[in-house]
Amino acid sequence: MTAGLVCVLVACALWPARAGGMPSLPSLSAWIGGTLAALAVGLSLYQRHQQARDLLLEALAQADTTLQAVNDGVITLDARHRVRFMNPSAERLSGIDLDAALGRPVHDVLGLAPAERRRLEETLDQCLRTGAVVQMGRSLPVGPPGGARQVQCSASPVLTGLSHARHGKSNSGGAPSAGDSTALVITLTDLTDSLLGAGHLQHEATHDPLTGLPNRALLADRFQHAIAGAQRDGSQVGLLFIDIDRFKRINDSLGHHHGDAVLQAIAQRLQAGCAPHDTVARWGGDEFVVLLEPAVNREVAAARAAQLIAAVAAEIQIDGVEIACGCSVGIVLAPQDGTRGDALIAMADAAMDRAKARGGMRFELHAAEVPGWTRAGLALETRLRHGLEDHCFELHYQPQVHVASGRAVGLEALLRWRQPDGELWAPSRFLAVTEETGLILAIGEWVVREAVAQIARWRDLGLPLLPVSVNVSARQCLDRSLVQIVASALADNAVPAALLKIEITESTAMADLGQLHSLLTDLRALGVGVAMDDFGTGYSSLAHLKRFPVDQIKIDPSFINDITHDPSGAAIVRATIALAHSLGVPVVAEGVESEEQMHFLTLHQCDIVQGYLHAMPQSAGDLAAYLRRSADATPA
Repeated sequence: MTAGLVCVLVACALWPARAGGMPSLPSLSAWIGGTLAALAVGLSLYQRHQQARDLLLEALAQADTTLQAVNDGVITLDARHRVRFMNPSAERLSGIDLDAALGRPVHDVLGLAPAERRRLEETLDQCLRTGAVVQMGRSLPVGPPGGARQVQCSASPVLTGLSHARHGKSNSGGAPSAGDSTALVITLTDLTDSLLGAGHLQHEATHDPLTGLPNRALLADRFQHAIAGAQRDGSQVGLLFIDIDRFKRINDSLGHHHGDAVLQAIAQRLQAGCAPHDTVARWGGDEFVVLLEPAVNREVAAARAAQLIAAVAAEIQIDGVEIACGCSVGIVLAPQDGTRGDALIAMADAAMDRAKARGGMRFELHAAEVPGWTRAGLALETRLRHGLEDHCFELHYQPQVHVASGRAVGLEALLRWRQPDGELWAPSRFLAVTEETGLILAIGEWVVREAVAQIARWRDLGLPLLPVSVNVSARQCLDRSLVQIVASALADNAVPAALLKIEITESTAMADLGQLHSLLTDLRALGVGVAMDDFGTGYSSLAHLKRFPVDQIKIDPSFINDITHDPSGAAIVRATIALAHSLGVPVVAEGVESEEQMHFLTLHQCDIVQGYLHAMPQSAGDLAAYLRRSADATPA
C-alpha cells in the first residue's frame, strides 16, 4: 500500500472528529466523493510507477544482455581512465576478468606498450575535453604478448549535463565542456581476422600457391623498381632465368604429385642459395627467376648461377625415391643489357635456351655480353679447353714496390694465353667465356698450382723469394675445394704458406658474405695471405670491410688515374688509405704510371705501389733477372 493511500484512509477516520460532530449528509457525500477521487488518482499513479519501474528493469536487463552478448569489447572508465565496467568480450580481448580489472588504468588492463599507451591516453583526453566521440586512426594491439589482437578503438563520453540530454549541446550553447562528461565508454572492435584475411588475399595475388615464392606479377614489379634504382645509383642488377632440365620425365614417370614435391624442394634450394635481399620467383611450370640486387656485375651473377646449378643438381629424395635434377640458366644485367623488364626477361629466357641446347647444367649470359655464340664462339671455347691441355697458358709477374724503401716486396701473377702465332692474350679477351663455360675452375686451379711451383723453382735457383699474389674468381670462391687446392699446391712444392697471397675482388666479396668469410678464415688458417682487390668499386666497402680478415687492400687503378686532376678521386684514395691504416692494413695502389701519381701517394703515406712506372709484367725467366738486380741493389 502506498503512502498516499494511507493518508486517505487516515483522513477518513479522523474527519468527523475534526468537524466537531457528525457531518451532514451532503457534506459527507462530498467528502466521500473527494476521497474516492483522490484514491483513484493515487491508484493510477501507483500503477504508472509500477509500469515505469518494470519498463526500466526490462530495459536494464536488455542492455545488460546486449553488453554480455555483443562481440565488441565495451569498457566504462572514470575521468582518470580507470576501469569501472567490462563486458565479457572486453575480458576475452584483454585476458583479464572484470574483478581483476576494476580500478586499474585501462592501458594496464589492455597490456599496451608505451607508444600505444600514449596514443590511447591522447584519444581519451580528447574525448573528455570535447565531449565528442573520438575514433583512433590506427588499430591497437591489445592483449598479452604473443597473443595480442588488433582492435579498432573508439571513445565516447558519458554526458551528464541537462542541456546535453535535451539539446545535445552544453549549457552555454557552445561546444560541450569538460564538466559535462566525467566518464567514458571505449569500444574495441576486433579486426585481427579481417586484417589476416586481407593479408592472405594480398599474398595469394602476388605469390605462387605451390612454392610460396613471388609470382610473375610481384617479380615484374620488383624488377622494374630495381632497374630504376640501378639507373639512379649507377650500379647494376642481375637476373637469372632458370629452367629445370628434362623435368617432363619426372612428371611422366612418377606423376604430378612427385613433380610438385620436386618443384617445392628446388624452390627451397634456390632460396637457400641466395642472399636475403635477392628475389626468388616462380615464373611458371618448371621455370624460376632470381633477381640479384642491389649491385652486381657479370662475375657475381655468373658465380651465383654456378652455385645454384650445383644446388639443384644434388639428389632429391621424395617418398624414398632418389631424383636427380639439373638446370640451365640464362643471365642478363640491367641497365647494361636494357631497361625494360619484360624485354630483359625475354633476353634471359633466350640465353637459358642456349644453355639448354648445349646440354644443360650450365649458364649462358645474354649474347650482347658474350659476343656471337656462333661457330666462332664455340670454336673459342674448344680452343680454351685444348689450351689448358696443351700448356698454352702462362703466368707473368708484376713487381710491387715498397714506397718508403723502393724495394720490391711482392709480385702479382697475371694470366696470359699464348696464341699459335705467338701473340699473348690478356684475360679480358677470354675470361667471360671461361666463366660462362665453367672452365674458370680448371684454369683457376692451374694458376694457383703454377704460381706455387714457380716459387719453388725460384727457390731452387737461389733467388730471393717474394710473396706472390694470385687472383681468384667469384666462382672459385664459392667452390669449397679452393682451400684444398691451395693446401695441396703448397705441400707438393714444400713452399711456405706465407709466400702465397690470394686476391679477391670487392664485388666477389659482396656475392656471398657468409661463404666468403668462412673461406678467408680457412685460407688464413693455412698461413696464406689475403688481399682485397679493386677496392672502392663495390657497393658496401666501408660497411663490410671490418668483417673480412684481409692482410692487404688494393686500390683500383681507376681511382689512381684520377688523383692528379680529379678532387673526388683524390679524396677517395686519401680516405681509403686512412681507413686501411686505421684497421692496421697496408695499402697497395695499382696502375701507378707517373711521377705525379707517385708523389701524391708518397705524400699520403701509401704503403706499396704497382704499375708501369716501376715495372711491366714480366715472364718468369725475365723476372729472375729483375729479382737478382733488386737483391744486388738492396743495401747491406
